[in-house]
Order: sequence, then structure tokens, then C-alpha cells
Amino acid sequence: MTAMRLSILLGIIALALPICAMPGRAAAGWQRGGFDSGGKPVTEYHCAPVSKGPHPAVILLHGAGPAPGQNSEFGAMCAELADAGYYTEFIEYYSQTPAVGPLRPDEIKKYYLTWMTEVRSGIDAMDKNPAVDPKRVAMLGFSLGAFLSLSTGATDPGKLAAIVEYYGGLPAPLHPMAANLPPTLILHGDNDTLVPVAEAHKLDLLMTEAKRPHEMHIYPGANHAFNFAGLPIWYNAADGQDAWQRTLAFLAEYLGGRK
Repeated sequence: MTAMRLSILLGIIALALPICAMPGRAAAGWQRGGFDSGGKPVTEYHCAPVSKGPHPAVILLHGAGPAPGQNSEFGAMCAELADAGYYTEFIEYYSQTPAVGPLRPDEIKKYYLTWMTEVRSGIDAMDKNPAVDPKRVAMLGFSLGAFLSLSTGATDPGKLAAIVEYYGGLPAPLHPMAANLPPTLILHGDNDTLVPVAEAHKLDLLMTEAKRPHEMHIYPGANHAFNFAGLPIWYNAADGQDAWQRTLAFLAEYLGGRK
């Protein structure tokens, strides 16, 4: 096994480890729920603010690899965002498919539309939730989840108020639809061995040409999943904290929550 392949596999495992890298309290209020997609059940976990709604909302999408389940790292993000005033929902989009790793691109292509359909069904269900303001819904995606977030924004204009994407990109067939994207925050490491930083620069160029509001921050020397503490060879605490603060500020600007 090559060193690069080993590092990628470790990164996949890290994204499913129950290690809390984000700031804030424990995952209090991490509640399991569900919705239907095409008549089939999809699992979700959510955290609701203590104040009365309707609230702006954030949908969390995990990356490729083992099914995260009740992962305390995503639970901590959920709780942190709920503290900031967002109804936050983590969608387990593997509900109808096996868990797929990034080293299986054919399977990703096979299931991609199913995952997008599940995510869209989640948005539709959230729109009917009285605790949520349907005009202020954002997506926060990581790696494969970032690709799904951007694909959703590009193909379903007007449904999302913002996207924060960590080390993902917009699939090439959807590049002509970049003008449909909502305000987007692009966060990427320039030493990413899994999703090349060129994906971030392509997205930046596409959105610039389409005159779509966006911000981009590239972290020098950072690899994939640089904000996940479960991967010491990639994790960078300073970059992770900086990216999280940028995330909160961007969401506050476009959704009206707290930084």
C-alpha cells in the first residue's frame, strides 16, 4: 500500500471517528428523526435552538467513508449551530445505499442521484417544519457532502440561501449551472491529496464569471479534512478554528444567525 493510499484511508476513517474537534458544548439535544424520500425512510439527527421559531436552518452533509451515525463530532457541530440560533439537521444520505468510500468512484457515480434525491427530500421536509424559516436554509457540506451541497444549489435554484463547502467542488457536468448557486463559502487546503485544490479555484472562477456572491479561503499546506482532530497527520487546529469562525460569520451574514 502506498503512503498516499494509506493517508487517504486514514482520512476516511477519521471522518467517522467519534472525536470532537469543533468548539462548543457536548452534543446536547442531538435528536434522531426521519423523513421519506420516494416512499423510503431516511434517517436524520437534529438540534433545535431553545428560543421560539421559526429559525434559519443548516443542513449538515458528511463526506464519503463509513456511515457516521451518531458521530459526536457532527453532534458537536449541530449543538454549536443550534446555540447560534440555527435549526440544524444532519442527513444520513446513505439510508438507501451502502456506505461508499472515495476510492470507489464508480459507486459514487452509481448512487449520486439517489443521494441528491434524499437531500432534496430533506429540504422539502424541512420546508414543512414549523420550527424552520424555509427562506433561510443553508447547507454545510464536507468533501462528498460538499459536492452534493453544490450540486443541489446548482440544480435547484432558490431553495438554498447559502452554502459552506469544505474541500469539495462542483461536478463538471454542472459547471454551466454555476450561475444558479447561492452565496457560497469555499474552504480548501492547498495540499489536499484527495480533492485537489484546483476544484476550489474552478468553483471560484465559475462563480466570479457568473457574478455570484462568494468567498474563498485557501489554507497553505493543509490537507483534506484539516479540521477533523481524528487524523493527526492532517489535522491543523488553527486552520480548523479559523475555518469554523469563517463558517459562523458567513452563515450569520446570509441567514441572520449569530456569529
